[in-house]
Amino acid sequence: DEEEKNFDGVGGGGEDSTKQGSKIMETELPLSFLLATLSLALHGTVADRIRVLYDAMLLSSSNEVTNDKMDPNDEQLKKNKLVPGKEVCQMIQHLQNTCQLVPDSQIVETDSKIPYQTFRVGTGAELTERARKGYGGKEGGEGVTKAGEGPVSLEEFHDILKSRAVCAWGECYVKKAGAMATSDK
Repeated sequence: DEEEKNFDGVGGGGEDSTKQGSKIMETELPLSFLLATLSLALHGTVADRIRVLYDAMLLSSSNEVTNDKMDPNDEQLKKNKLVPGKEVCQMIQHLQNTCQLVPDSQIVETDSKIPYQTFRVGTGAELTERARKGYGGKEGGEGVTKAGEGPVSLEEFHDILKSRAVCAWGECYVKKAGAMATSDK
């Protein structure tokens, strides 16, 4: 009994750390964040991880695209099962929060250039925008989607994750032919 009283978890935080831990467990987390975290723990293929994350975005958006440029009753939209760009930005942020993006892709220049160029960690929205629209610089490139904004298909989501601007799971370093090529064998 005495050992149980003295053991309060790692670091010996006492009763306060137990209360903090229970508050964290009571916090409701979005499904997309939980699935992004789960994808890190799974030993599935990259294609499977991408499909699960995309399906989670489809579920959370309830197959509704709230973009002024597209009609939600459009048959082509329903057939292609597109997700809103906002959902993609949030998913990229979740992948970043769970350390599933390579550090190089997260570096964004600031406006401060004098006396020297400074950098910061980009947000999920900034990384997604760079992937979709392209970005300048020595290693800059073209955007990977047809449109810089708006809804995204599964193939475009795959291209965003594989781009140098996002580079989820190091997939941007894989040199394979094919639209949906991954490091999977």
